[in-house]
Amino acid sequence: MNQFNIPIHQPYNFKIVLAFLKRHEAFGIEDVSDKCYTRYVKTDTNYATIKVKMAQNKDALKVSLDGFASDEEESIIEIIKHFFDTQHNPKNLPKLTGIRVIGCYEPFEIAVSVVLGQLISVKQATKKFAQLIEEFGTPISDAIYRFPTPKELSDAKLENLGITKTKLGAIRSLSLMCCENKIFLEDDYDKARERLLSIKGIGPWTSEMIMMRCYKDKDAFAKNDLFIQKAIKKNLIDEKLWSSNRAYLTHYIWNKGVQK
Repeated sequence: MNQFNIPIHQPYNFKIVLAFLKRHEAFGIEDVSDKCYTRYVKTDTNYATIKVKMAQNKDALKVSLDGFASDEEESIIEIIKHFFDTQHNPKNLPKLTGIRVIGCYEPFEIAVSVVLGQLISVKQATKKFAQLIEEFGTPISDAIYRFPTPKELSDAKLENLGITKTKLGAIRSLSLMCCENKIFLEDDYDKARERLLSIKGIGPWTSEMIMMRCYKDKDAFAKNDLFIQKAIKKNLIDEKLWSSNRAYLTHYIWNKGVQK
C-alpha cells in the first residue's frame, strides 16, 4: 500500500463531502463512512482499493492506494484531486465556506446514476442504481462489483429494471455515445451541453448535474432544481455574485439550507 497527501485549502468540510457521496453511494463499488471514502477498482487479477481520509493535521487529504501498479498511481491521484476538488480556494467565493463541488471517479457511471435519479428521491435512485449494478455489473469478489461498460449497458435488457422508457432510452443513448467516443471527451462546455441535450430524456436539470460532476464545470447550475427554485423565489441568493462559480452556489444551497 502506498500513501499520498494531497494539500487542500481551508476551510474544507470533508464531513459534507462524505455525506454527499454516502447519499449517492454505488453499491459494491464504493463504501462511504463518516470518516473515509473507499472505492474498489477491478484489476487483471482481482481488485485494487482507494481510500481517502482527512489527514490528521487537516491540511491535506490522505490517499491510500492498494493493489495498483506504480505507473498507474500518478493518474489516479490526479483523478482524486478533481473528484474531491482539492485545488479549489474558498477565498475566491462570495462566502467563505468549506463546500466543494464533488466530481467523479468514472464519468459514465455517474452520468447513468444521474439519469436514474431524475424525478425520484435520492433513496429511490440509489436503490435503482444498486439494482442496475447487481444485474448488469461484473462481480469481482463478495459484494464487490465492476460497473458495467458502455457496451454492456447498450446491449443490456434494461427493461428488467422497471424504469420508464424515457430513462431507458437515455441510458442506451449515453452508452452508445460512449462506445463511439462522442461524450466525456469534450472540453468545450457549450458543445458538451448541446450533445447531452440532444439525447431524448436528458433535460436541463440532468445535463447540468452531469456537467457539474462529470465535466468538472464549476459554473454548472440547474436552475430548475427544486431547492434552487425555492432559494431564488425567496430572494435568498444573488446568482450574479457567484458568476462562473454557480456549481458552488448549488452546493451552498443544498448544504446551508438557505432554501428554507
